[in-house]
Formats: sequence, C-alpha cells, structure tokens
Amino acid sequence: MLALLFIALPITMALYTFLLGRQRNLVLWAAMVTLLLEGYLCANLPLGQPVRLMGAILSLTAVDRMFLYVLLLATGAILWVAHWLHQGELPIPIGLFILGVSNAIVLLDDPIVISLLLQVIGLAIVLATVDRPQEPVGLLPISAPMAGLKYLITMTLAGVALLIGFLMMGQFQEMPQQVFYAKLALGLLAIGFGLGTAVVPFHLWFPDLAGHTSTAVTGLLTSLIQVVAMLFLGRFPVSLARLLQQSRWGSQVLMGGAVAAALLAALLASGQDRWKRLAAYAASYDVAVVLCAFSLTDTPGLRDGMFLAVHHGLALALLWVCIGVMEWSTGRDDVAGLVGVAYRMPAVALGLVVATLSLAGIPPLGGFVGRWALYTQALARGWGYLAGLLLAALFFLLAMVRALWPTVLPTEQTVPLRRPPWQVIVVIALLIVALLLLGMYPHPILKVLGTVAVTPGGR
Repeated sequence: MLALLFIALPITMALYTFLLGRQRNLVLWAAMVTLLLEGYLCANLPLGQPVRLMGAILSLTAVDRMFLYVLLLATGAILWVAHWLHQGELPIPIGLFILGVSNAIVLLDDPIVISLLLQVIGLAIVLATVDRPQEPVGLLPISAPMAGLKYLITMTLAGVALLIGFLMMGQFQEMPQQVFYAKLALGLLAIGFGLGTAVVPFHLWFPDLAGHTSTAVTGLLTSLIQVVAMLFLGRFPVSLARLLQQSRWGSQVLMGGAVAAALLAALLASGQDRWKRLAAYAASYDVAVVLCAFSLTDTPGLRDGMFLAVHHGLALALLWVCIGVMEWSTGRDDVAGLVGVAYRMPAVALGLVVATLSLAGIPPLGGFVGRWALYTQALARGWGYLAGLLLAALFFLLAMVRALWPTVLPTEQTVPLRRPPWQVIVVIALLIVALLLLGMYPHPILKVLGTVAVTPGGR
C-alpha cells in the first residue's frame, strides 16, 4: 500500500539514521535518498481514492500533494544545511520523523487523530532542543531545557484545547440548537491553534525556544509543523463558518484579532536585537496573516490562506537557513555584532533580503501574490482591516531593515568569520529562485488551489 509506505518510510529511516550516530556522511545520504523516494511515492499516490486503514481513512487531493512537495523541499533544504553546518546529531533523525508524521496528518481526515499526532511532533521537537552542535560549546545552559519544557507544556495545552474544541464542534453538529457548544468550540480552537503556531498573544514560548535551539530545529518547526497546522485548519472552512454564524460578531472578532496579532508581532519584532528571536516574531507575524485569510471563511479567502501557507514554508526556510549560516560563520546572532558581514557573505545577505521582502509582500516575490488578494478582500470587509494589515507589513519591514542595516555598513569586520560551504550557498540560491518563481509564475499553484472550494462535501 503506497500510502502506508509513504508514511512509514521516513519514520523508519529516522530510526535508522539515529542508530548510525556519528556516521555523518552515511546519515546525510540516507536522508537524501529517503526524500527522493518520498517524492517518487508522492507523485504516484492516487488522487481521490480513499483507503481505510485500521479504522482511519487515508486520502489525497491535488492540494494535499502540492503541500507534500513543499514539505519535502523545505525538509531537504533544512537537513542538508544542518549537516554542513554541524548543527547537532539529531536534526536529520528528528526531521525525518516529523516528515513521516506530517505525511500522516496530510493524508488523514480525522481531526481528533490529527490533534494527537501534532502532540507527537511536539515531543519530537522537545527531544531536539537538547541536541548541541557537534563542536565543543561547553555545558548546556539551564535556559535551554527550560525553553524546551515551556514548549512541551504549551503544546500539551494546545492539544487539549484542540481535542475538546473538535469534540464540542461534533456536539454542535449533532445538536445545532445548542449555541453554547458552537461558542465553546470556536474559542477552544482559536486558543489551541494560537498556542500551537505561536500567534500573538500565545507566542511567549516561541522566541525563547528559537533563541536556545539550533536554527535547524526552529526551521523544522516553522516550515513543517506550522505549515501542516495551517493546512489542517484550512480543511474545516464550512465548520468554521457555521461556528462563526452562531456569534453576531464572530467573524469580525476573528479577523480583527488576526490583524491585531500580525500588527503586534511586527511591533514586537522591532525591539529585538538577536536574529533568531527576530525570525521567531517574523514567523508569528506571517501565521497571523494566514489566519486572517482563513477567517474570511469563503472560497477566495481559503485559497489565499493556502497560497500564503505554501509561501510561509519556503520563506521561513530561507530565513532560518541564512541565520544559521551567519551564526555558524561568526559564532553569534546579535545584530550589533554582525556589522559589515554582508560584504563577506553576499549570498547570505541576499537571502535575508529576499526572505524579508517576500514576507512583507513586496513584488515580484511570492508573498506579494497572496497578500495582494488578501488586501482586496480585506478592503471589501472594511478600511480598518486593510489599514491594519498594511501597518503590520510596514512595521515588519522596518524591523527587518533595522536588523539588516548594520550588515551592509562599510565597516571593517572585527568578528572572525568562516566562509560558508558552497553546498549551503546552493541551497540558499535554490530557495531564492523558488520564491521568485512563486511570485512571477504563481499560475501552477493557483491552478491547483482552484480546486479548493468551501463546500460541505469538499475536503
């Protein structure tokens, strides 16, 4: 059965690469071969043919297949860079394990099981937080396991909220006259999703985790787990619309809250002096924008949200890769200590600029396509929504420019610097090209998303 093999292969290879330990080259090529085989299996999985497995139903749509390709690309880029930058022993096993569970989430159609699988992924991330680079760095600071513990507690709360929320949604579908179930389900789902994806004000665990773990771990969190969570949320537009209909101001509150979350995340980013914490707020800002699109609860909003979720996986992968290269090359990630570094690593600086402009929605990059459509729909809902989104984009862009400015100053670099491997530069170039193609030639993606519709029977 191809679907079962598609899920089991990366999980099995995760155990295999973990047992190989310090055979780094063998681990890397085992992971790359696994990703290539996953791509082949993904291309051969039949569309629209549900398969029952131990009571669960596995099915694949064209949109699901597109997201699977994005997950494979992001995983390959992050794991390849993690190997060449010596970012610990666990990123490849943990990354393959997360990929396998993510494949299961994409193929499954049971929200309760998916909520539990998201908790399993959270546990895997906690294991990776205590992994250290393969070079002597001294003792593990107490703040690192504390950040992992905070993440574990947050994911547990998020899972409980999602489980109860979906149970309440089921109760409301059985008894539509019980409006209480609808309101409770909507609140719990919003809290669970906000905690799991670090949407402001549920973001407090994310900057600390990003600051104390490798960029590979945080890249997996943003480019895989957050993307899968957004795809998961986008599967229930009809149920979400029915829940919102039970509250007079439900839709306005949800959309207004998403706009406010994006604005606050951009403002908080402006006060950061470390690149890893800044990137964490960038991810929170972008997730809030996607949530804003989903809150429209109509077909155009669902399509925009899906497109922005695809963009999120690629743009955040590029951002974390570039930050990881700077940290590996200089041994630091503070803004003040990276003065003039762009002159010695121009490819990395270009990657940071491209990721920043794309996340801010500047043409001709991928972020512009989805945001432009979102802006037009926000304007149709009211000037306030559009103004909030534009202000959030402006503040985010200013925060990133503030961090980028010291890197381009014509000052002699006093920090010792190692030249990044060419294998890493190739990955940065590929991700830049992917964002450019997403912005200039979005038609293949939009064509696939054209099959998305808010219909009671659609997935």
